[in-house]
Amino acid sequence: MEAWLILLPAFVMSTLMILSHTYLGLHVLARGIIFVDLALAQVAALGVSIAFLLGEDAHGLHAQLYAFAATLSVAFAFAGLRRIPGKITREVIIGCVYVVATALSIVILSRSTQGMEELRSLFNGNILWVNWQEIAILAAVYLALAVFHLLFRKRFHALSFADKEQEAPGFLWEFLFFATFAIIITLAVNVAGVLLVFAFLIIPAFSASIVARSLTARLLLGWCLGIGGTVAGLWLSFNADLPVGATVVSVLGLLPLIALILRKAQSAYRA
Repeated sequence: MEAWLILLPAFVMSTLMILSHTYLGLHVLARGIIFVDLALAQVAALGVSIAFLLGEDAHGLHAQLYAFAATLSVAFAFAGLRRIPGKITREVIIGCVYVVATALSIVILSRSTQGMEELRSLFNGNILWVNWQEIAILAAVYLALAVFHLLFRKRFHALSFADKEQEAPGFLWEFLFFATFAIIITLAVNVAGVLLVFAFLIIPAFSASIVARSLTARLLLGWCLGIGGTVAGLWLSFNADLPVGATVVSVLGLLPLIALILRKAQSAYRA
């Protein structure tokens, strides 16, 4: 019982992230821009790095504002990706943003004696030490964004899942999608780190897509797989005294294999 009292805040925080990130991950997979979330997460880390260099607390409000400004500017640029022909070209642009943001973070933080340690923290996160106040803030923001996406679900759905013959909503809705993406990423990176954020965004959604066909089924299954993998990862990290974020990501890496087994069992049952 004592172990789960210690791990409970990290579990609640992870669950909130999985609920929102799996939804975004399904959009990302449908668009074929897999690394856009990793790029935005690294841009958020770059914003924090700039704030840290200027003497701000890396986990304070001002650093979060720097991170949000950085991700929002890149989100505005990413909103124009649809106009660029060729999936490979779009992926190259996203990859360049990630690489440059990572390099700039290293350069900036190298100017400080504590900079490289802070860079490691931004990459690995410190979700085990999240407090209930941080969880409450994140939950309130995520709930507001969920209501926003629910109210305009048809427009957001059309951005990623519309038939090729249908015309997708215009630039404004594209920007609003990436802007909400930027907010979610910025808040998550501050606590969970780039590595765990990317894992929550892609692995549960991809694993669910292996088994389920409909969007609703993929969302529900992604939630179940993500939460189950997180529970196993937290338990393993606590009992084996392993890094929390890296352990959770490692366990989540097994989800696609589990999904393949479920798919085989599903096919055998139908046969």
